[in-house]
Amino acid sequence: MSKNVRPNRRREPRVRQIDRQGWKSLGVGALKVGLACTLALGLPYGTYLAYRHLADDGYFHPQNITIHGNVRASDAQILEVSGLETEEANLFEMDVRTIEAGVETLPWVKDARVRISLPDSVSIEVTEHEPLGIVHDGALTIVDGEGNFIKHWSDSDDDALTTPIVSLDRPLEERAREVVRAFEYAEAIHKRGYPHKIHEIHYDAATGYSLYTRTTEIRMGYDRFDERIERLMAVDAELNARHVVADYILIDADDALDRIVVKPKIAAVPPEAPPAPQAVPDAGPAEEAKSAEKSGSAKRTGVTDSVKIAPRDEKSIITPPAVEEAEAERPKTDKSAMDDDAALPPLILE
Repeated sequence: MSKNVRPNRRREPRVRQIDRQGWKSLGVGALKVGLACTLALGLPYGTYLAYRHLADDGYFHPQNITIHGNVRASDAQILEVSGLETEEANLFEMDVRTIEAGVETLPWVKDARVRISLPDSVSIEVTEHEPLGIVHDGALTIVDGEGNFIKHWSDSDDDALTTPIVSLDRPLEERAREVVRAFEYAEAIHKRGYPHKIHEIHYDAATGYSLYTRTTEIRMGYDRFDERIERLMAVDAELNARHVVADYILIDADDALDRIVVKPKIAAVPPEAPPAPQAVPDAGPAEEAKSAEKSGSAKRTGVTDSVKIAPRDEKSIITPPAVEEAEAERPKTDKSAMDDDAALPPLILE
């Protein structure tokens, strides 16, 4: 009886089996990594090629640009500094902050906000400086509500500025606070109904604020503006009642605010009414002949009757002690008209 006997096969070592399986797994992994790298590199490269094709065709070139909020800065100026109108402008690559910084280089532009909507739309929102007025500190300068520099004044700016010019004894950078107060001062006087136009307000550390109308210098000191304006209105009413134009008005005495010195310049005395005509009796023939002879003699000699005006007696003018005191206390000034003998003496209004 025969038995089935398995052939004696020699088994491979288990370590060799593991090595084969490891190499096989490693090959599969490498193939997966290679495919992943191919996809990772191929897709971005394809995307880049597609982007370059669109960019070269002007797909991202700004076509719809809207600008809001600008009054003094023109659209053309804003577009020029924004860089949006250049041939190479590409909204996909342009930085929003770079566009905003370019627009903010314009003198009138205080702030700019840019929003990009791909592929070709841009919105620019502009906030401009609000001019407060013109300052003269060696050059004519336009300032904002905080007394900060906006730009140098030019002929194209005079349509928007009707406030007085503020002149300074020091550069604007050192007098910004005083500039703002000067314009506030002008506005307060205007609201109180002061009838004379203020052309200039000068600030000097030695004398404070001085106002200048067409004819008069008005020194107002440093503070207590409401009280000084009230007294200025009262002085103006008094001068109008006296038909007097003042050369200067001093309301700058801090220790005695109610003591006001006025130097009249022109006494606007109303003209007297002409005398009523009187009836002249008819002259006889003898009188007419005498009159004709006198008239002919005057024509031949060039001599006519005239009224002689007696010269002013300087000794008859008496200067009150109070006026002399006021003249001694009056601040020094460059205006020679204040010391002119032909001007009227100051008035002390208390």
